[in-house]
Amino acid sequence: MKKSILTILAILMILVLTGCAKTPDNSVDPMPDPGNNTEIDDPAQTDDPQSESGKVLVVYFSWSGHLHSMAGWIADETGGDLVRVTAKEAYPESYNDTANRAKKEQDDGTRPPINVDLTAEQFVQYDTVYFGFPVWWYDLPMSMWTFLESYDFSGKTVYPFFSHEGSSSGANSLTTLKDLAKGADVRTDVALSIRGGKVDSSEKDVRDWVKGLNK
Repeated sequence: MKKSILTILAILMILVLTGCAKTPDNSVDPMPDPGNNTEIDDPAQTDDPQSESGKVLVVYFSWSGHLHSMAGWIADETGGDLVRVTAKEAYPESYNDTANRAKKEQDDGTRPPINVDLTAEQFVQYDTVYFGFPVWWYDLPMSMWTFLESYDFSGKTVYPFFSHEGSSSGANSLTTLKDLAKGADVRTDVALSIRGGKVDSSEKDVRDWVKGLNK
């Protein structure tokens, strides 16, 4: 009986310690809040980017799902076409593995091949581009470098929106966006910045931001 009691107590202690284990510290922006990872569940292809107006495009990259939500609200508010960018080699479901890969891509200057349902000819028709991304290691995810270098942004107005876990100003990401979106008017002065952990409760803020741009 004594042995059985000791065994039960040992099991209970293990369960308590497991429940108290720490999650990765996201207080400064190596990567966004893990959130609900939809990269694997909702892969490359998105809505057909053909619309009657042919004026507004909402393009975004999302790993945790936060930018997926933000982009959806913006597309709904603007009536724009929604296009998601994903890496051809999907990022791991593990937060730490994805963080490590993202850091290596940045250090190596890698331009990962991407999936995006948008031709260069289709992109030309848009005058306004809402450009969404999480801040990864204080900059754009390298998949969005690939996207920016694959299309001609000449004459377009670009409105950035992003999630972060510390770099509320976007760190280096907005400078990178301006440098790579050559010929565009990149409105970094009105960029939308929302902390990753607050995205789920920020639908009104996102919609109000869009309305404010259109006044």
